[in-house]
Amino acid sequence: LVIISLTACGFKLRGPSPLPFNSLYTNISNQSGFGMQIIRGIRANSPNTKIVAEPSEAEVQLLQINNRRTRKELTLTVDGKVEEYELGLYISFTLVDNEGNTLLAPTTLSNLRLLPYDEDNSAAKAAEMQQLYADMERNIATAMLQRITSDEVVQRYQQLHGK
Repeated sequence: LVIISLTACGFKLRGPSPLPFNSLYTNISNQSGFGMQIIRGIRANSPNTKIVAEPSEAEVQLLQINNRRTRKELTLTVDGKVEEYELGLYISFTLVDNEGNTLLAPTTLSNLRLLPYDEDNSAAKAAEMQQLYADMERNIATAMLQRITSDEVVQRYQQLHGK
């Protein structure tokens, strides 16, 4: 009954969002986990968009401006030892065409997580910290892909390039 009512009202899951340009350059390293997620997401959404190695070969450039990790002591024990950290990941990026027109203004996406800390298990906590940062990267990669494949970006590109 729920499925029938959702289809009757016009609801449908968002499918792939093909990009209107044929080539894209990014300065995000495809050797990093974050970079691989971005490249994989672009290829999945827009299989006809070629990822190129040189900015001069691209119709559009996805430029990472900043990628910053933070770790802040959030709570301390009465002995002054860290009991909890706040981990942060901040990634700034922009999307421009080959004529220098801004398709997506500089944007910063962030993600914060809490990490309970125990000095006696520091090796395990270090591994958990890396896992949390990787999870934050996945979340930001998903949000970044949603931004660059948004109708707003597609319409801006089509408006500038008459497509």
